[in-house]
Amino acid sequence: MKNRNKIEKGSYGYINKNKLKQLGMTLLLLAIVLIIFYTGIIRYHHTKSIFTVLAAVSAIPAAKYGVAYLVMFPYKTGDAEKYKKISAYKNVKILSDLLISSPEKIYNIELAAVRDNSVYCYAPIDKYDNVVIEKYVRSFLETECKVSAVKVFKDFTQFKKSVEALDKNEQGKYDKRIGELMTVYSM
Repeated sequence: MKNRNKIEKGSYGYINKNKLKQLGMTLLLLAIVLIIFYTGIIRYHHTKSIFTVLAAVSAIPAAKYGVAYLVMFPYKTGDAEKYKKISAYKNVKILSDLLISSPEKIYNIELAAVRDNSVYCYAPIDKYDNVVIEKYVRSFLETECKVSAVKVFKDFTQFKKSVEALDKNEQGKYDKRIGELMTVYSM
C-alpha cells in the first residue's frame, strides 16, 4: 500500500516536504540517542558503559539525516504559478524541485521538461553558469541515453516558449529513462 502523503522526487512540493521529513527524522533520532545515553548514566552512574557506545553508534543515522537537512536547507519549492503554467502541457514530462548534485555544487533546477530526447531546465538562480549545468546534465544522461538537446534557461518566458515548442514534437525513445535519471541524480 502506497503512502498517500508521500511526494515522489521530481514532483512539485518535494523539496519543502522532504526538508520537513529530514528535520523530523533528525530530531527523533537525536532524542533516541539522548535516551540511550542518559539511560546508561541513570543505570550505571557514569558514562563508561555499553549505553554510551550504543548512543554513539546510534548517532550515525541522526547525523545522516541532519546533513541531508542542512544541504537542502537553502533551497525551496518553486513558484506554484510557474508550475501550473508549465504543467498545462500534457505531452511533455514535467519534473519539479530537482536538486542535481555534482561533485562541485548542487544545482536547484526548479522545473525540467523532457520530450523528444531533449531536456529543457529552468534554473533561475543567477550564480549558476548555464553552460556548466548543461554539460553536467548531458554527461550523466549520455551514459544510458541518446540526448538530442540539453538547455538551461534563467528566464521563465523563454523556458515556457521552448516547452511549448517541445510539446509539439514526437515522443522520444529515451524520454522515460531521461526522466528517471534526472530524479536519480537529484537529492
